[in-house]
Amino acid sequence: MSDFHIRASTPDDAVGIAAVHWTTRRAVYGELLPPEHWETETLGTRTEGWMRVLAAGNKALVAEVGEKIVGFAMKNPSGPHLGHPPARAIELHELYVDPDFHGTNVGHALLENALPPGTPAQLWTFASSPRARKFLQRAGFLPDGVTATDPDTNVLEVRLVR
Repeated sequence: MSDFHIRASTPDDAVGIAAVHWTTRRAVYGELLPPEHWETETLGTRTEGWMRVLAAGNKALVAEVGEKIVGFAMKNPSGPHLGHPPARAIELHELYVDPDFHGTNVGHALLENALPPGTPAQLWTFASSPRARKFLQRAGFLPDGVTATDPDTNVLEVRLVR
C-alpha cells in the first residue's frame, strides 16, 4: 500500500486535480461515453475548469503520494439535478482516484474525510458503473429509486443516499 496523506486543496492544485479527474474518467468511462464527448472533454478543458473552481475559493480534499495528487473529493450543498430536487443537504460532488491507486484505500480515506461515516448525503453516479456503486454501497450509500438521463451524454444516472 502506498503512503499517502490528505489535505485541503489550494488553487495551485488545479493541474494535479485535473490530471486525476481526466485520466480517471477516460479509464473508467471511456467506453461508456460517446466518442464526441472526448472531443470536448480534454485535459486542457478539465484544467481550465479546475483553475476556475479553485480560484473562486472552492475547496476539495486531495490525496498525495509524495507531491503527486493521486485522488480528490469534493462535497457541496445539494441542489437540483436534471429536474430532481435534492434528497439530502450535502452532496458528494466528486470522488476520483487515479486508476493506478485503485484498491489502495485512497478512495475510502478521501470519502471518510469528506463525509465522516453516517453523515447524511447524496450523490449521482452512472448506473452502469458497478465498481463505483459497490464501493459506495460499502460506505452506506444506496439507490433511492431516482434516476435521470444526462442530456449531454445520454447516460443513465442513479442517485445514491445515506
